[in-house]
Amino acid sequence: MKKIVAVLCVVLFLITIVGLYLRSETKNCTIQTELEKVELSMVWQAAVSSVDLQNQTANLEWLHLKVSDRKIQSLHLEFTGKNSQGKSRMYYVDVNSLGRVKIHSKSVRELQPTTHPMNVLRELDKFGLENVGADYTLDISFEWGDLGFNSSYGNLYLLKEGKLIPLEKVVFHTNIPICRIDVCKGACETWFVQNDLLRAEKVVFKEIT
Repeated sequence: MKKIVAVLCVVLFLITIVGLYLRSETKNCTIQTELEKVELSMVWQAAVSSVDLQNQTANLEWLHLKVSDRKIQSLHLEFTGKNSQGKSRMYYVDVNSLGRVKIHSKSVRELQPTTHPMNVLRELDKFGLENVGADYTLDISFEWGDLGFNSSYGNLYLLKEGKLIPLEKVVFHTNIPICRIDVCKGACETWFVQNDLLRAEKVVFKEIT
């Protein structure tokens, strides 16, 4: 009996620790999933209204979007920021095919400066998720260091003001994280935003014939 009590005490202790480490912050939130109606900025607004976050401190970490039949099937967003007490946290946002939003967060020691999520999400909204295609995946991630991209290995584009501008080659030598948007619909292509291209060592635009 004593052993059972001891085990239960350990289990309760671990549950308490995990609860403090990874906290659910969901508030019965739903969004549209039909591409003609949804905007990624809506996802961000839903997240901001559901968590304890100083909006201006947010840094985008990662986004994965899966679309089929012109509807969002799943979306996973990760970002960091400081809460109202100034403590650094990592936030995880998940959206299912019904548009239900679930949000969890955990404490982190340091924040990796990237860019505010809205800087990228607005650009994607201007282009329009419905214009990407009916079935695709879209991933946003960050890289730094010595980076080279060539259109011979996959189409490259500058995403600017709702348009895709073809690129031939892009070279970076930077310690500042660069936002990379990978869109796959059969073949994969990579998109960049204007602020990052301004930091590139070399940018060659593709000649349109």
